[in-house]
Amino acid sequence: MAIRYSVIIPTYNRAQQLLLTLTSFETQTFPKHLFEVIVADDGSTDGTKEMVEGFKASYPLVYVSHPEQRGRSAVRNLGLRRARGLYIIFCDADFLVLPDFIKTVSRYHRKYPKSVLSGIPYSWDDAFTHYYPDFSPEEKEHCRSILTQSGLWNPGLEAANEMIPIITPEDILHQTGALSKVVAPSRVPPTTKKQFAATDVAPWMLLVTRCVSIRRSQLIRIGGFNERFVLYGLEDWDLGYRLHRLRVPFYSIKEVVGYHQEHPTYLRGNVLNTENLKIMFETYGFNDSSLNLFALIPPSEDFETYKNTLRVLRKGIRSKLTRSSALLLKRTLRIAAKQFFDPKNTPAYQKSLHLIQRKAANRKSRVAHVLREMLLKSEKLVEK
Repeated sequence: MAIRYSVIIPTYNRAQQLLLTLTSFETQTFPKHLFEVIVADDGSTDGTKEMVEGFKASYPLVYVSHPEQRGRSAVRNLGLRRARGLYIIFCDADFLVLPDFIKTVSRYHRKYPKSVLSGIPYSWDDAFTHYYPDFSPEEKEHCRSILTQSGLWNPGLEAANEMIPIITPEDILHQTGALSKVVAPSRVPPTTKKQFAATDVAPWMLLVTRCVSIRRSQLIRIGGFNERFVLYGLEDWDLGYRLHRLRVPFYSIKEVVGYHQEHPTYLRGNVLNTENLKIMFETYGFNDSSLNLFALIPPSEDFETYKNTLRVLRKGIRSKLTRSSALLLKRTLRIAAKQFFDPKNTPAYQKSLHLIQRKAANRKSRVAHVLREMLLKSEKLVEK
């Protein structure tokens, strides 16, 4: 039978975490001849190639690589070119999947065959599979707390000068129960999780490549990831945005299907990379308020306010009583995005904002209130 799922795992110098992730696919309850795992290596120098090629997988395992680092988008596209499955599952090298992972994804795709399925926000919990000497003081304390509760803390870890495994491949393969002892509930606020799961506005933001499944034909149609995104940040939401423009639906898998292997924060990179946001504005222009709002309310900083602002705007547009205020809000967001993209016309932006301020001064609707908040944020952006 043909491969149904191609799991693409991009990686760069994550050999020890990747080893556990590859092992977790050994435990899948989904038939192993119906899925493949493609490790797309972006020029790792830590022995990743040797580890993958020496891994004795019971499922089809493919290794592809760039000779030197080219970025997160390019390496995912490299894996995509080798994929044979009807569906593509993007899975991070540090995402440890549970035995029913692919089985669960398959069940959801039977119900939503042409949709994007996201493991976020229900699979956001961390697992301390390794101890890192370069954890921040807060991360060390968090790790110590979780391991102490489960009886796994060893004071000698704090003297380590290299990464120490806490969970072994054997723990994963034989499901010893050790993994459950190192899981740390996500510190993402419940309100933020709720907003991520909601698809009434900006549903494309569910496309987070830690764990997401997409029909391969849809990815090919839009050309995969935009390889202009080299640095960390927004390359997954850019892909989701393009799929959304094709009216592809988005759904969240409402079950835990895996755990993120915790690592030092600095490895994540800058969550909102300003140069990448400028690429999005350059690519799509300034006609979409859901993009323009990024300039004033980065979703990574306040996801709830971001989405609620879009809801207020949408509701305001639909009402004759508040439509004029909503249109002023749209204009304000457009001005802010243009200022963010190209600050050379600051006097013109300031003049436009002052005009909107005068028009909004005595309005009392919820839309007008949000409008004034966005005007204040826009003024601060112009003053930078």
